[in-house]
Amino acid sequence: MIVTKEQILNLFTIFLLAFSSTSLLSQEVDPSDLIESKEGRTWRLAMEAKRTRNLYLSQNYLEQLYAKDSTDNNVIVELATIYRLTHNYVKTEKFFLKIVEGKKSDKYPEALFYLGQAQKSLGKYTDAQVNFGKFKKKISSLGDKKLSKLYKTELEGCLMALSYKDSADVAVSKNLGDKVNKKHIDFSPIPIGENELIYGSYNESEERIYELNDTLSLDIEKRRFFVAEKKDTEWKKKGALSGPFNDLNFDVANGCFSLDGKRFYFTKCAENWQFKMICSIYESNMDSNGKWTVPEKLNDLVNNPNFTSTHPTMGRESRRNMEVLYFVSDREGTRGGLDIWYAPFDSRKKEFKKARNCGSRLNSVGDEMTPFYDLPSQTLYFSTDGRPNLGGLDIYSIVGEASRWDNPRHAGMQINSGADDLDFALKPSNRGGYFVSNRVGGLSLYHATCCDDIYEFEYTKFISIDIDVNVTDKESKRLCKEGPVYVDLFLEGEDGRLLIEEKRNICENAKFNLRPNQSYVIIGVYEGYFPNEKILTTDHILESTTLKETLVLDKKPLEPMLLSNIRYEFDSPNLTRESKNILDTTLLLILNKYPNTKIEISAHTDSKGTDAYNLKLSQQRAESVVQYLIKKGINQTRLQAKGYGETMPVALNENSDGTDNPEGREKNRRTEFKILGEIEQEIIDVDEDDY
Repeated sequence: MIVTKEQILNLFTIFLLAFSSTSLLSQEVDPSDLIESKEGRTWRLAMEAKRTRNLYLSQNYLEQLYAKDSTDNNVIVELATIYRLTHNYVKTEKFFLKIVEGKKSDKYPEALFYLGQAQKSLGKYTDAQVNFGKFKKKISSLGDKKLSKLYKTELEGCLMALSYKDSADVAVSKNLGDKVNKKHIDFSPIPIGENELIYGSYNESEERIYELNDTLSLDIEKRRFFVAEKKDTEWKKKGALSGPFNDLNFDVANGCFSLDGKRFYFTKCAENWQFKMICSIYESNMDSNGKWTVPEKLNDLVNNPNFTSTHPTMGRESRRNMEVLYFVSDREGTRGGLDIWYAPFDSRKKEFKKARNCGSRLNSVGDEMTPFYDLPSQTLYFSTDGRPNLGGLDIYSIVGEASRWDNPRHAGMQINSGADDLDFALKPSNRGGYFVSNRVGGLSLYHATCCDDIYEFEYTKFISIDIDVNVTDKESKRLCKEGPVYVDLFLEGEDGRLLIEEKRNICENAKFNLRPNQSYVIIGVYEGYFPNEKILTTDHILESTTLKETLVLDKKPLEPMLLSNIRYEFDSPNLTRESKNILDTTLLLILNKYPNTKIEISAHTDSKGTDAYNLKLSQQRAESVVQYLIKKGINQTRLQAKGYGETMPVALNENSDGTDNPEGREKNRRTEFKILGEIEQEIIDVDEDDY
């Protein structure tokens, strides 16, 4: 029996879990010499090779059969499928066209869909539109709900591609070259500096074929991590990644670092007895000596033994300020073939909590994969074939976190192409980055688009926006001399504010880097002062610039503050109309300006009446003010009502000779407020188990 490395190392199945493959078939043995003349046996060998995902060997057998009889419809259908799965767009179009134009075309209504897909990948968007239109008429007879939904996005992709025709490229890309990329698949770039990266590959570049028998074991080198470095303008491979990451028993790739750089997460994959590739995510920690520990598999709340877990990337959840691991899985609850999931990290227990689906704003009926989380912009980059695309997998971005996301945005031409585009990653400078593609122009084994290469890109118009934030009080004093100053930067998203970066113990200006076309909030905090915030936008900034902002903080009063002229109906807790107007223009404005401040409303009386009566009346009056503020939109948790009756006079109710003192009594009949502190921000989640 002949078995190629592709049977064991179908890289897309291993790492991308899409229906694609590559082979390392050599010139040492000609498979045609091993195929028996009987067509029946050749057909069975072709189907067995396909079942075990050895697609190129299956293709070889089928092409032998096609050479003998080019009218055999079964062979034509199988070859069309194999060419589609191996991304041979030219032959995919040719053979699905044979099916569509054949006498039995009605038996294969989905052929129009796959024909349209192939034409998109070849840049024939007008032809693809026509065939997707024909496919629409046959959807009802197909009974495939997934294709029924996907054809709409494929059609939208044609319109999007045509609209891009005359637009400028958003980036310039270049293949890393043959010192890094080989004729097989190279993938999973992980930036570790501006000109250095970790990536996944196979150590050999030769093509081979293996003959197996029952007495021989298959000792095949696995995919593993390598390091590449750019010197001047040329990329070169430095060698295998040092440390305990590469494993002779597993295919290894797809990694990310924790936010502090002290934990490394990556994927190990192996085939199960059903020829399904099962991947699991592992963790290695940096010890006190700077060495990486032996990797351990993450708990079952992340890894599921019956499903794949792969492509880790690390983000942060704003409301609890905890790390969040995003990854790809085909587990139960997935909306398409592959979805992106998330699992928050419990820093106290040093483990991840239960994984949850990122939701329908991100995941589609198609496949989502290769996520990369850019923390400075709270943006997740990912690849999908379930949204409008130029062909195959396209790279998208989406702002948000966990299960709260804005609308996804297409990454544009040049970064995306008619082929598969995936494994997007930004460099630290944000001026460019990397992606992986099987587009024409790469190194390949069998045909122009068989195999993935790593590409480097630079944005055609990079805008650097920095901001310096100074925090002072009204006397323009530097507050840091008396204690730590905090400055937080938030991104203003559709579903609320997302924490971008925290600056702690700032004495000089706090410096942040901003991204174009975003809305931000900066907040200055200092003990004993009201926090202050400023909203700003970078929508109209067209050139690199440095912004300067000053946040002036107001000192919190230490003593209760009088609310002047707050009066009530006679012998009643009801506020007068004039008093309500005064509250609207004083206290209400303060509470809205400082939305986390918690206060006490206190009411006082003079000495007329009994102590008990005055205490009750003052409590009712304080509560009347609180209820009025609640009606005006102030959260009840920020307000406390306290009646003190006549127990805390600020003036004499009677003169020293025993006569009445009306002026003193008026001063004692007063309403005050004092600052109690800050309330914790309200956190709204789907349910408690989310975290």
